[in-house]
Amino acid sequence: MSQTQLFNSSYTTPAGVLSEPPVHHQDATQSDNILIKRVDSPNCDTTLIPAYTIVNGCCVWYWRDGLSEAEGWIVIDSPVPTASGGGLFLHDAATFQEVLDVARTMSAKLAVSSQPHIVGAKGGIRFPSRDPRAPVVLERFIRDNAPVISQYWGTGGDINTDHKVIDEHAKVYCGSGTQTALDALRRALGYATTPSPDIHGLLNEKLDNSDWSLNDFSVGHVMATTLKELLLRTNPNLIGQVRLVVQGFGGVGATFAEAIKQLGIGKIIAISSQYGFIVNSDGIDCASIEASRRSQVCIGSAQTFDPRSLEAGLSQAQLQSDLYTARKVGTTDEEHLVDFLSTCRGHVFVPCAQRYVVSSKVVSTLINNTFACAPSGARFILAGANNIFQVAERKADIMSMLDFAGIRMLPEWISNSGTSNLFMRSCSGLALEGYAASTLEACANDTIAFVNAVFASVGDKASNTAIWDACESLAITRRRTGAVNLLGVKRMSHLTLAAFDVERSVKAMTQLYNAQPNDDGSHFQLPGHGDPTISVTNAIEGTGPAGIGFSVRFSVYSLEKARNVLNNEGFAFHEQNTGGRAELILNPEEAGYRMSICQAPTREPPHDSIFSSSSDALSSVVNSIYHLDHYATIQPEAGKIKLFHERMLGFTPIRTFTVNAGSGIDGKDDGLMHIMGIPFDTQRVVILTEGLTSDSVFSKLLRRKCGAHVHHIAMKVDDVDAVFTEARARGWRTTSDELSLDLATGLRQFFIKEEEAGSILEFIGGGKRRTVDAVAKDEQVEPTEVGGYADGKVEYRTENIVALARSLDV
Repeated sequence: MSQTQLFNSSYTTPAGVLSEPPVHHQDATQSDNILIKRVDSPNCDTTLIPAYTIVNGCCVWYWRDGLSEAEGWIVIDSPVPTASGGGLFLHDAATFQEVLDVARTMSAKLAVSSQPHIVGAKGGIRFPSRDPRAPVVLERFIRDNAPVISQYWGTGGDINTDHKVIDEHAKVYCGSGTQTALDALRRALGYATTPSPDIHGLLNEKLDNSDWSLNDFSVGHVMATTLKELLLRTNPNLIGQVRLVVQGFGGVGATFAEAIKQLGIGKIIAISSQYGFIVNSDGIDCASIEASRRSQVCIGSAQTFDPRSLEAGLSQAQLQSDLYTARKVGTTDEEHLVDFLSTCRGHVFVPCAQRYVVSSKVVSTLINNTFACAPSGARFILAGANNIFQVAERKADIMSMLDFAGIRMLPEWISNSGTSNLFMRSCSGLALEGYAASTLEACANDTIAFVNAVFASVGDKASNTAIWDACESLAITRRRTGAVNLLGVKRMSHLTLAAFDVERSVKAMTQLYNAQPNDDGSHFQLPGHGDPTISVTNAIEGTGPAGIGFSVRFSVYSLEKARNVLNNEGFAFHEQNTGGRAELILNPEEAGYRMSICQAPTREPPHDSIFSSSSDALSSVVNSIYHLDHYATIQPEAGKIKLFHERMLGFTPIRTFTVNAGSGIDGKDDGLMHIMGIPFDTQRVVILTEGLTSDSVFSKLLRRKCGAHVHHIAMKVDDVDAVFTEARARGWRTTSDELSLDLATGLRQFFIKEEEAGSILEFIGGGKRRTVDAVAKDEQVEPTEVGGYADGKVEYRTENIVALARSLDV
């Protein structure tokens, strides 16, 4: 067989497409121009692994069925076989080029996930899905390519295929001990535990009060969450009023519709399928269509339509109503889509059915018809299908049309990344059975974190071209860097304050920070959305300086996974039982301060579920407080601790700078600071601080505390001046008699003395801003809201830490 026979007749190999020659192994044998290498399988059996041809830097395996006209391909987006992930599809128009395109898209999509170093792959079979022989064709494809699946390619269901069926065939043909078709990925990600976890059970776990499994729902949920993030950045007032136009109502379209309803984004007003479309400006009851479709499948009702289509869930009355339009006979897919888009008016077009559907003609129809009534900043394309642009047209030209018309669109490999996020978490041990809600949230967090990083680099008003370039650049960087957040941190969940005067510390938390107590007063909830809880413990007599002050607890998605990682990476920790659950206590010198990790709950409780309002809080705080802004730490080697936070905990570097806090000579700085964003959190940061000279105030504080520690925590408020005045009037002593002020920005802050609360407490935020001229004239101007850290562009003001350092008596 020649190399050109690797490709079906509908794909013509372009000149020069074989960028490298076929791979010749030292122990390879050559027979009929096919190279075969003998390797040991994972089960220590001798297995023949077909040679691959390199096409544009990708490994390609070609397959032809011996008992039918079916043919297929496996493509791994790497010039050498390596661990990879991507589904297996089957349809009668599949081509090599389609498989190649989607494999490359999978590489980009996996860069969004928790395991960005895994490359993309794809399998495709050209055969009619409704042919009764299709199931055995699929089985023979898996049988004949079992060595590739065993060794390199983690795969699952896609168009016209099913995860469970693929897994059953993999168990039979990939050797004893095989659990799923994902085992190659699990081994590559270091999660080949014995006994093997029930990946299939995890993926198919039902969500609360739902017929949807985690695997089914993840893609639609992440799509809806991504849309909500875009709306928050561009047009938040539209949330709840969005009108959505959906192409395709299979698993992706149906789960997206349900997620849109759950998140309160808007309503679906139009849905198309291969047979026709339904339009209802008052909104379509998608849940009833899905329920009807499921019931028809359950009773085995005879179907004129594909059982996965929109029409399978419509009644005869609906199909014959004025709301439904049958597809015109003889129309192409593009013509049918244009007919559909011409009849409806909305804000968001959601293609969930086919690849290569967005053409210049489709975009023109969106501009002139679908989005005709949508205002600027309220026009979106959100893709649920892969490889969305028409291949016969230049993507740059279509992007220019979108930019000119004010239509915002993220790459489809970001918006529909939910399933790949789920698979990477499942294969790496970052998802647990029984934690479906938590895992679903994690899949959305993976995508939103990527989106936030992109907008941090280009800004919310960037063009589509700039956004897509930033997305591709970030994907390349993440693939090169590899996995971070190895411990699987979910959030900063709790602060513990060890103090000698517990009563006074509790009063500080409730009165100054408006912390709300639970029933027995053992825990308090800080008031901001997403803030950690806090507890105050009694420092027993004899406790040294290192044992006084704050410690930080992070929740993780899998404590078992975190425990294994710590052991494998050689980090010291000990385990203790806290409140009936295990907690891993890390070494402060390695972690940078007193830190612990615990298992995240199956579902996060409501913010105020068990807490009551504090009646003693300062009135200036109650209506002014936002959330915890940051916590600051001091350690001898901040660079090493920064690396630990980035790699092990998943913190995001924001800025590094030096300051002169008073001991620097000849203008030299005496302090180094790294600001890092907390995982999946755009509001809160940590400041890692190191003294650069022995006389630096930071070095002195380090010696006074006898080691690395949390120095202070800071609460963001609206009017710092009012809080400062009332706090001092109520007897709280501050480190300075005046607020510190950044004349350029209006940022103001003050600090409560350490002896008052057991640790220094800071208030930071807006206030009565003064310009330089206003200060001279003693004029007041309007309070200024200070930006957060989410966009990565807000420079942390060095005056903040310098003002504190210079006010301390050390």
